[in-house]
Amino acid sequence: MMRHHWAYFFSERELVNLYKACGGKVGTFDPDNFDDLQHARRAIFRHLMPGRVRVWHATLDDDHGIVFFIGKPVLDIHKAVKRDLAKRCWELFERAPNPCTLVPNSLGLKWDLSRDRAPHRLDLLEFLQSDRKGDLYPLAPEEVARLQAEYGISESSSSQ
Repeated sequence: MMRHHWAYFFSERELVNLYKACGGKVGTFDPDNFDDLQHARRAIFRHLMPGRVRVWHATLDDDHGIVFFIGKPVLDIHKAVKRDLAKRCWELFERAPNPCTLVPNSLGLKWDLSRDRAPHRLDLLEFLQSDRKGDLYPLAPEEVARLQAEYGISESSSSQ
């Protein structure tokens, strides 16, 4: 059983703001809109690829958002995360990931996340996607085409 993770948690508002700041083009940039949250997390996930990344809908001390687990589940950050993924994370998030430790007897759904030298409770609510298992809510090809046409995005510059 994994006992350690490296994580980036973003509240719904932080996630949408990050997506917008990075040039996101699809959606209304409303953190209360489910579709906008999905566009943001998909775009951020794609930016982090290739690499070992798992994405969950989660709460951090009752603040709803998205958590990106990166790298292997080991305590040493240098062994956990490959250099190219670490570089993309640093460029995008402008900070190091937070270490997480599994809460015993929580079926892998509760983690203690250390941020600013203070412990926080991270509760995983729903698995969304990973580099190995795909997207729980994939867009159908016709949805991708509709969004590209609606927002005037060419396929090569798509940022959903």
